[in-house]
Amino acid sequence: MADLWLLALGFGLLPLSALLLAAVPAALRDHESMVWGLLLGVVAFLGFAHAGTTILQGNAYLRYETTPELSAATAVGGLLLGMGAGWMALGRREGNASALKALALAAALYVALHSFADGQVLGEAYTGPLAPGYNLTVVLVGGTLLHRVAEGALIVVPAVLGGWKPSRWSGLLLAGLLTLPAAYVPVVLLGSGPTSLGVALDQGVSVFAAGLEAGFGGILLFLGLAPRVVGAKDRRWALGAGLAFTAMLLVHFLVE
Repeated sequence: MADLWLLALGFGLLPLSALLLAAVPAALRDHESMVWGLLLGVVAFLGFAHAGTTILQGNAYLRYETTPELSAATAVGGLLLGMGAGWMALGRREGNASALKALALAAALYVALHSFADGQVLGEAYTGPLAPGYNLTVVLVGGTLLHRVAEGALIVVPAVLGGWKPSRWSGLLLAGLLTLPAAYVPVVLLGSGPTSLGVALDQGVSVFAAGLEAGFGGILLFLGLAPRVVGAKDRRWALGAGLAFTAMLLVHFLVE
């Protein structure tokens, strides 16, 4: 069984593999509409389907351990804060190059939010007296790599298309390292066993973080990515979005 710190560190560094996309800027520009569609599908899955499921699942535990009102307030508070942060990052009207740089920065914040949620999931497998942990298999590692490359692409693509030098933006891919501290949140809260308070706090953090991700992801989708494909002559971006959504769904069937 892999050690938690090593697993979380490796998971956090995997988005760096998306740097390979920076070596093919011409290909990204030649198929720009399809590329934006693929990214749109990735965010649609992660921000809505994945984060939404986490909110609903966490709510079932949180409302049982606390109250339905407190559980709802936790989710709504995260959503509103996430939307506010997304608006601050992307709400201004800017020129194309500046807008793409702002999109890359916003994408890095989103990857950090999603990485925190994933890190907490990793840590939960290492809590309790019979913690199962993770046995690294080819399928698990391969699926996780595809997952994290897709997240890294959210940063790399707008940075490259915006003409930003790699030396200026490559460090943004380290946002994925938020998995490392996040993995120890459930370990600390549930380390002595699944007490009522520990479960409530762990699920409260999970629901709030998922709300943040969903709120920020919605703004990233509608203000950052959708304007890149609206009015495009090549409508294959819609097919790309659907394929990316389906691919992320299949990947998560394998790794979670």
